Amino acid sequence: MSDHRLLASFLRPFLKRKKDEHFDLPGSIGDAARILAIDTGDLADLLFHIPLLSAIRQLYPGARIDFLLPEVHAPLVIPSGLARQCLIYTENQLKPWRPAFGSLLRGLGKTGYDVAFVMSLEPQPVLELAALASGASLRIGPGHGRSYPAINCEFGSTADAQRYRGDRLADLAPFLGLPTQELALAWPLPVDKLRQMAQLVHFNKPNKNELLMGVDPGIGKGGVGITVPNLVFLIKQIASQMSCRVLPLSTPEAQSRVAKFEQQIGGVPQGLARDTLLETVLLLAQCDLFLAGNTDLLHFAIAQGVPTLGLFTDADGEEWDPGPRSHVCILRLSKERKVDLATLMEAVETVTGGRARVPVAVVSPQEGSAGVVEIDPEIGPSNGPEAGSEIDAKIGYDGSGDG
Repeated sequence: MSDHRLLASFLRPFLKRKKDEHFDLPGSIGDAARILAIDTGDLADLLFHIPLLSAIRQLYPGARIDFLLPEVHAPLVIPSGLARQCLIYTENQLKPWRPAFGSLLRGLGKTGYDVAFVMSLEPQPVLELAALASGASLRIGPGHGRSYPAINCEFGSTADAQRYRGDRLADLAPFLGLPTQELALAWPLPVDKLRQMAQLVHFNKPNKNELLMGVDPGIGKGGVGITVPNLVFLIKQIASQMSCRVLPLSTPEAQSRVAKFEQQIGGVPQGLARDTLLETVLLLAQCDLFLAGNTDLLHFAIAQGVPTLGLFTDADGEEWDPGPRSHVCILRLSKERKVDLATLMEAVETVTGGRARVPVAVVSPQEGSAGVVEIDPEIGPSNGPEAGSEIDAKIGYDGSGDG
């Protein structure tokens, strides 16, 4: 039996219950509302929905918000103050032919939710069915040809195809009775843990004039990323022009690339734990500059207001570009497009408000170019970090995976 037929068979009993359902906008959300937030496993989509959930929590403190989420995201969601309860699901529970899937749906139905969010901008048929099974009369999620009846309040029209994904959910706020102008984009981090992390960063980087530069070596959302040796070369060129400490930060699936990056970059602070997503985001919030491809953490940095330099490839569509923001600059790289050091440093200085200009710690040409001489495709130049020199004559890319 195909997945589609399996899902259709699960739908039948829920559809019988839903014939007379109705919901009111914005009346469905209030202090007594029971809300289920379904995390599909995409960290960026989870982030983009947080402003709505934070606004609901602030405006209706009595509302119950439960999260259905993968275990890896729990350390980030639990201390956020948004969730009353976190329900963990495993990959096997999302396979319709397994008994565990039916058990998951029945368990959700026992709570009797009023509102369910499927926190994704892409079709999620299995988790959309979980929203239907939750009993919620208002089920908010991505619009597509087969979203109804599992989703009955759709968002994401074709007109939004080129618009930054992080801004789209704001359009939903007025329909939910939420003040659009007061939406907080940043992930809600616990204040006590922020202070502790700030102290740890100061201990490991006591020189305040030295910038903490976070770098995510992970593969971008388009499935393509700059090769680790190329990224190391770029970072060493930047570090040759300013005083900084480099801190690799990434999500769990990119840890093998992080290990390669750390080995080649050297000098990484040792006293800053990055074992969980919470620790990673806490450290990200302390960075004076964050550099990455189109990764989940890049969008966290943008939301947290961290000075951010994005290195996008041709695989990264316009919907991932945050547009004009004073603390963000996106450079598009390709195998044909050259980027010189002056352009790179101008972008760094722009997003950091000029902090990158002083003090300068010059690295010798040999040190700045170490480890890239025999990289294929060839990277230039090998004559040191002089202004105007070409950073990438040809950029090497990694596809999805460790590369």
